[in-house]
Amino acid sequence: MKLNLRSIDLNLLPVFEALMEAGQLSRAAEQLGMSQPAFSAAIQRLRDTVGDELFVRTRQGLKPTPRATALWQQLRPGVDAVREAFEETRHFDPASSDRRFLIMGTDYVEQVHLPRLLDLLAREAPRACFSVQPVSDGWHERLAHAQADIALDSFLPEDSRLRHTAIAEEELVVVAHQAHPRLRGRISTEQFLAERHVVLQERGRRLPLDMILNQPGWKRQVAVQVSQFVSQISVCASSDLVASLPASIAHLFSATWPIQVMPFPVALPAIPVYMIWPVALERDPAHIWIRKSVATTANR
Repeated sequence: MKLNLRSIDLNLLPVFEALMEAGQLSRAAEQLGMSQPAFSAAIQRLRDTVGDELFVRTRQGLKPTPRATALWQQLRPGVDAVREAFEETRHFDPASSDRRFLIMGTDYVEQVHLPRLLDLLAREAPRACFSVQPVSDGWHERLAHAQADIALDSFLPEDSRLRHTAIAEEELVVVAHQAHPRLRGRISTEQFLAERHVVLQERGRRLPLDMILNQPGWKRQVAVQVSQFVSQISVCASSDLVASLPASIAHLFSATWPIQVMPFPVALPAIPVYMIWPVALERDPAHIWIRKSVATTANR
């Protein structure tokens, strides 16, 4: 039958540890900030619990009995493990951590931000790792419950359980095939409205681009909807369709795919990239490190 831990005063463990290491009652009491009478009373309760004297007086101080020595050999690894576990919640050493950080984001995050984070990881936290999950329906609920570390997105959910900060800005550009029959490095408003577009699937909220396009006379001819920015580029690279997407990912693929990257035909406000995280992880040292790392690498 297992011993009921509720029958044991676990506050006696620090007393036992202090006396085992100090060997003198006065010194052990001082280490714990206890008076000698209070410390002696605690030792007596420990003796009563164990059923052994535990310590005997000698000229050199208090000597542990064989039962005390055997008991401490069993207890010390557990006490050290508890101490280390609580120390880890107060301090984070990226060089020795094998923590897995989960980031929510679109393929824009995987293509633009993840390589920069992996570079930092290789230098500062070689044993840690990242996992990226899509920002699908209900993602902010999962984030609020700390089922992920951070999300990178241009949309801010209205949720008091989440915190955020802007870490970057993106401009929108227009992408088309290099040999597009009607476009050569620039696109006018008239051309933009005349072309057929490959667009992202709507996620319930809209980018500034879509708000502008809802003004009188601004309506894109949508040919196809896709789920990723990379798919937009792929379709444009193999057709006469055009797409509007963040400049960073467009320029990233312009070196290897047959596409041209053109300025958007009208002035648009910059699109912020927000880092969003749960309040529950606000003070976690490892989380503070990853937030700082993401912010540092965002504009490289």
